[in-house]
Amino acid sequence: MKNIQGAIAILTGASRGIGPYIAKTLAREGVHLALAARDAAKLEQTRAACELLGVRALSIAVDVTSTEDLRRLIDTTERELGPIDILVNNAGIEIPGTLLERSDAEVESILETNLRAPIRLTRLVLPGLLARKRGAIVHVSSMAGKSGAPYNALYSATKFGLQGFSESMQFELEATGVHMGTVCPGFVADAGMWANRGEKAPRLVAAVSPQKVASGVLQVIRGSLEVLVTPAPFRPLLALNQLFPGLQRPLLKRMGVAKAMRGSRAATPSV
Repeated sequence: MKNIQGAIAILTGASRGIGPYIAKTLAREGVHLALAARDAAKLEQTRAACELLGVRALSIAVDVTSTEDLRRLIDTTERELGPIDILVNNAGIEIPGTLLERSDAEVESILETNLRAPIRLTRLVLPGLLARKRGAIVHVSSMAGKSGAPYNALYSATKFGLQGFSESMQFELEATGVHMGTVCPGFVADAGMWANRGEKAPRLVAAVSPQKVASGVLQVIRGSLEVLVTPAPFRPLLALNQLFPGLQRPLLKRMGVAKAMRGSRAATPSV
């Protein structure tokens, strides 16, 4: 989608983390927004900030793991704003630690929020986009979906899942007028997991700004299939890892990533 002024978008995880940055970036482009998250008070702050930029915006408190809530989100958006053009699946939860440290409830929460919910919401929105032969679906993934993150197996599994889902769907969507892609941030400064806990990215891994992530979302809406939001070219390292799978673990240890993730505390979810 090249011209998005006046388009209607749903954004999940809009109340905190990189969500408000994405919302305001879309609002500056003239996109009207249905903002979804569980935290109604923070969601209202995002809505007000977007309306100050001259667009219509709704705050809709939902639990993305509830199919009933997702249906209500779509119905409310179409009734109040109009047919949906853009879906940004941004809601996510990250709880670092070993697999056996996670409770059954935590396992289900991560899987439901990060992977099943985006797939459900995509299935609900997609028929309308296909009927109008126009639209974009963006999944906010992670570099943990390109290379397994140390001590973060569940999060990595869900983000790898989003990557595979998107890449496969691109075949189904060919020549339909509907586009799907992913944004893969690395460590993000000022918003998100590390900022919420007052921690910094490992010394040898520079963090990126949340605004760069938001700009990546805009790139995908406009046609990119995948945007890696990292401070340095990362694709050569990913290619090297494919050729030499044993390289990843010593490299992540040397860069301080494994140590940082092992000592990390539970994150604040962006849902």
